[in-house]
Amino acid sequence: MNWDDLKLVDAAARARSLSGAAKSLDISQPQLSRRLKAFEDRIGARLFDRMPSGLKPTEAGLRLIPLAAEMRQKAEAAARVMPDLAGTSLRVVRIAVDEVRAKVLTDMFHVLDTRLQDIELELISSHNHADHQSRSIELQIRNCLPETDTLIARKLGDLAYGVYGSRSYVAAHPDALTDSRYHKCAWLGFTPDDLWYPSQNQWLRDRLSVPPRLRSNTMTTLMNMIASGAGLGLLPVFIGDQHPDLIRVMGPLEELTNPEHIIVHRDVRREPAVRQAIDAIADVYRQMAPRLTGLSGKPVVDAAE
Repeated sequence: MNWDDLKLVDAAARARSLSGAAKSLDISQPQLSRRLKAFEDRIGARLFDRMPSGLKPTEAGLRLIPLAAEMRQKAEAAARVMPDLAGTSLRVVRIAVDEVRAKVLTDMFHVLDTRLQDIELELISSHNHADHQSRSIELQIRNCLPETDTLIARKLGDLAYGVYGSRSYVAAHPDALTDSRYHKCAWLGFTPDDLWYPSQNQWLRDRLSVPPRLRSNTMTTLMNMIASGAGLGLLPVFIGDQHPDLIRVMGPLEELTNPEHIIVHRDVRREPAVRQAIDAIADVYRQMAPRLTGLSGKPVVDAAE
């Protein structure tokens, strides 16, 4: 049943005249009379008797009129609430990220701050697939695509890795600048856990004859170990290139350059704050693209140096 049909019944019952009902609905009297009759024909019941004194509800009309009035009252209540609904919509957007993606966002916080205005962000540290169904987070940034059609992925850009050593280590170990680096240099790596940088671990296993002698499950600790002069290691180029004590001796590595995606549940994407956060994060990745892919920043050091 169309609510517009019940509006005719309600208006006619309150005005008790076709002209008064038509005026309240801002339509012509002939149009209202024609539509009301068509509705009566469709339901197979006469709702009003047309009397010289006006409209008189029939028995069928007396049964339907209170229901039409109730629907009008509910619609009016909804209209009163709607102006306030925007104020109760989501204002805090939670983003599941590992420390690498967290650094991308915090390095460009001024962009997020400008774009998001009064929307608050919470960065939730996680290497696991986030549980979007539980609504514990709204967004997640990962390099892999979701495995269910209830989630949507938007590509943000690419993130590249390179091999780094400290200035002092490279100066003392010139093999770091040649292909003999794999067996003549000390290497630092990641703990053997599928959740913590599995692609980087596999890259090291394919090239090194012995496992790295020092390993960590955090990129910050690994960077500090490399900067201390303990050996060579893999770092995202945007992190390694901005460290004053590190030298990029290889990279960006094509095999460790992967797309970055922001993942959101289909339903949650309808929240204005979530859409605004996605656009702001996409803007961050757009502005960071040269640094994230190693196309700007410190050039790789070669053997001639």
